[in-house]
Amino acid sequence: MTEERGFTYVELAVALSLAVLLIPVVFSLGHMLEAEMKKGMGRQQLQEEASAFLSDARDELRRGFRFRLSPEGWLLFDLPTGEIVRYKHDRRRVIRGVRKPGESRFSGTTVLLQEVYYAGFYPDGDGVWLDLGMQNWYADLKVKTYVRGRVRAR
Repeated sequence: MTEERGFTYVELAVALSLAVLLIPVVFSLGHMLEAEMKKGMGRQQLQEEASAFLSDARDELRRGFRFRLSPEGWLLFDLPTGEIVRYKHDRRRVIRGVRKPGESRFSGTTVLLQEVYYAGFYPDGDGVWLDLGMQNWYADLKVKTYVRGRVRAR
């Protein structure tokens, strides 16, 4: 007599039960991994944007003097060339404008930084504190740094 080896109904039920339990676990682990990767990439993107902004702003602020705030809370400072530079926070961006000597309006606006939900400028006699809050779909970043300007105009 020949006997065929096969699954019994009990073994089949156990195997299917394990599969039903393991599939959601595998998918939830995959979802958690994907969410953490997106969060890490989002944070890295914000850090890179903030680093590029701070590098450029630091170079310009170090040349500046007479740091002050406008009535709207925008940062104003003078350059040795006689130009007045304005950094303002508008619609989740930090925007730079320049007013040349003898002109009454700012022109040449440049977007320096995006994804900014908060930008605080706190000037003192020697420089300015920059306090930034940035946020994209996956992460947020807070940056606070101090940049010293020129002691006096030449």
